[in-house]
Amino acid sequence: MPRRWLVMLWSAPLLACATPDAGRVPLCGSHASLAPLPAAQSCDARELAEFSAGLEKRLGERASRALVRVEFDGAAAVRSVCVEDAPGYGRDGARRAVAENLDALLASPPGPTCLADKRLDLNRYEAAWAEIHERETRCGEQTRVTRETQGSPTTVRNAIVPGAYGVYEREYERCLDYEADWIALDAPGSNRPAIFVKPEVPDPPGASVYDTRSRCLRQSRVFEKQAECIEAEGFERLEPPKR
Repeated sequence: MPRRWLVMLWSAPLLACATPDAGRVPLCGSHASLAPLPAAQSCDARELAEFSAGLEKRLGERASRALVRVEFDGAAAVRSVCVEDAPGYGRDGARRAVAENLDALLASPPGPTCLADKRLDLNRYEAAWAEIHERETRCGEQTRVTRETQGSPTTVRNAIVPGAYGVYEREYERCLDYEADWIALDAPGSNRPAIFVKPEVPDPPGASVYDTRSRCLRQSRVFEKQAECIEAEGFERLEPPKR
C-alpha cells in the first residue's frame, strides 16, 4: 500500500477525534424551560463577577461571542450548558467551540451558594456586540443596494442641503432600529459602546427602544445622564469588558 494512503488512514481517526461534538451542547430552549437567574442582591456582586469570569475563561476564546447559559444543581455545581440561538455568530460553530472545553466547564468547582438551582448567562456583552455588528453589516449592505438601484444620489440624499438629512441615512437607521432590543452608546474611554438591553421577559416594562433612545439622547449629550435616562426605563447596562 502506498505510504500516502497509510498516512491518511492513520490520521483519519485522529481528525475525527479532534473534531468537537456539537451535539453535546444543545441550543437553549425557551426561558420558561430554563432555571431562573439568581435574585437581585442575593449574591455578592464581586464574588459572582469573579466566578462568572472564571467560567468564561474556561469556555475559551472561540466561544466568547456566543451567549452561553449555564445551569447549576442544588450544590451550585455546573449541571448543564446550552448556547442561545441568536444572530451575530454561527450557532453550530458556537456549539462546537463550547464543546471543545465542555468537560473543563462541567468540572468547575461549585459556585456561590446563591447559584443553587439557578443559572448564569455568560458572554452577554460579547454576544450583544456580535448581534449589533451583524445588524450594522446587514443594514450597511441593504443601504448600499438601495443607493445602487435608486440611481445617482441627490444633494438631499447626500445631506448637503443645510438642515437636511439624507434619505439613505434614514433608511440605515430604520434598519438598525427594526425590532432592536438594545441601545448602544459610545462609552467614554473605550473604543466599544456600552450596550443597554431589555430584560428577557415577555412584554418587558418601559418605553420602546426607539422612544427611549430618541428621548434620552435629546435630553442630554452627557453619557452618564443619557445612561441614567435609559436605565430608568428598565434597561440593563452591559459595559465593554476590559482587555
